[in-house]
Amino acid sequence: MIDLHTHTNHSDGTDSVEEILKNAEKNNIEILSITDHDSVDAYFELERNPNLRKLFSGKLITGAELKTFYNKVSIEILAYGIDYKKIRIHKYDASKLQNEILEKYKKIAQELGLKYDKNEMYIDIENPCKQWASFVLATEVLKHDENKEIIEKIGEFNPTSFFRVHQSNINSIFYYDETYSSIDINETISRIHEAGGLAFLAHGFVYPFEDKAKTIEEILTTTDIDGLECIYPLFSEEERKIAINLCKKHNKYMSGGTDYHAKNKPDIMLGTGKNNNIFLQKNFVQDWINF
Repeated sequence: MIDLHTHTNHSDGTDSVEEILKNAEKNNIEILSITDHDSVDAYFELERNPNLRKLFSGKLITGAELKTFYNKVSIEILAYGIDYKKIRIHKYDASKLQNEILEKYKKIAQELGLKYDKNEMYIDIENPCKQWASFVLATEVLKHDENKEIIEKIGEFNPTSFFRVHQSNINSIFYYDETYSSIDINETISRIHEAGGLAFLAHGFVYPFEDKAKTIEEILTTTDIDGLECIYPLFSEEERKIAINLCKKHNKYMSGGTDYHAKNKPDIMLGTGKNNNIFLQKNFVQDWINF
């Protein structure tokens, strides 16, 4: 069993590096990649403390999940096999950006009549539960029963999906164009290749593109991307099949993972996803991972 999409507390997961490695060993993961958001600090931690690596007997693939954009929509690219000392990760003031977004969301919430505790509406980049404005807003608003009727009119209002469903969706009242804080997809892929890695489009079917399959195929054919995350807990069987067929059609590598965040996504288990809907074996990635 393998899991090539996981997060630690070096980004917005809640497991430490030690905890995720112990968890991977306990669950018989054979190949693991820690893919923290815009961070390779987990690998520097492993370098500083070599004994940590001994906790996991499987193969560890260096990785990261890098923020970028395509057609004004915020997306992510998974970087695998990178030299973590050479990868040029785009730096931006995450605290400033998230505070700007949260201030906008407070105003929108007030306009809609949504109730919230102002003492809970804050950004703390060091706290995985307070790093993202979308997560902070949705979590707080859902605590108040008096918001139920308004939320029902808005539609889906889930802390873990709010970013995709609303913040990145130009048709949502909560849309926020944060692409000014990113570099575009081509530059992101170029930096991954520069660091000796492979670039994969992360969870393509979760993005709010009008025609998701068509846009994914555009990315596969108009950029130098190497592959596509085909197996993901939120994909339907049909979406998995489309993703796999697109990779075969355009001779791209395939990947998959759970997007494990521990307590921040409590329904997603390392290696097995949501309600055991993932079981990836090594042969799925044998054409690009040496083992």
